[in-house]
Amino acid sequence: MLKDKLTLVIHSCDKFSDLWDTHIKLLNQNWGDRNIDTFLVTDKETTIRYNGITVLSTGAGKELPQRMAAVLPLIHTEFILITLDDYFLTKKVSTKKIATLVSVMEKEHLDYVRIFPIPKANWKIKGYKSLYKINLDRNYQVNLYPGLWRKSFVEKTVHQSTNIWQYEVSLTEIARNLNASCAMTKGKEFKILDAVRKGKFLHKANRYLKKNRLYSGNREVITWKQELKLNFMFYVKEIIPHKLLKYIKRKLIKRGYTFYSPID
Repeated sequence: MLKDKLTLVIHSCDKFSDLWDTHIKLLNQNWGDRNIDTFLVTDKETTIRYNGITVLSTGAGKELPQRMAAVLPLIHTEFILITLDDYFLTKKVSTKKIATLVSVMEKEHLDYVRIFPIPKANWKIKGYKSLYKINLDRNYQVNLYPGLWRKSFVEKTVHQSTNIWQYEVSLTEIARNLNASCAMTKGKEFKILDAVRKGKFLHKANRYLKKNRLYSGNREVITWKQELKLNFMFYVKEIIPHKLLKYIKRKLIKRGYTFYSPID
């Protein structure tokens, strides 16, 4: 049974608690038959509770890797599906397909399968229609978009006291150093709406939430200027050759810009 192999962990914090009702409602609508242990992990103490979900408060001031370290002893499965509070499920999830991915991880000895198609991967794994090997030569190949993780791999990533941005950029380097086996699926098994950037709703997400009457809080909407700038920076990083990107980053660092990710 999937319950014996997989646990779902939703990472959050008090500043994003206004998203919880929406996230859990969409989770239950789109994956109501998951029948696996589910944790919503936050920092500060809270009285908010949901049926079938363990809300774990790890302590004020705890960063995401520290919160992850706190929930790991409570997880008794070999695999963990990790997602974030602002990734809203918008399509039905097939428990059978998720179970198949877990079985593939067992068979192929995979440590991580990203179930989100960004960054792209083109090295197809023989014998699987939608599974691609991740090349770990660039930053953010292993990231905090929804993914299936082997618990033993997660345990090796949380020993540092870093914030969420530092932690995320460290993941690919850790995977590289461990020679972890990492893949990405293009099978659309876990379709999400990426809702928040810089603490504010993206316009597409805001329209979706309003149309479906899913949110009643007061979170701001990002300006079009901010969103266009973020999209431009994202697509530039995807398109520009790696060597040219490193050259540009070196030039910007000399001009006083700072980056969470290293040049290489």
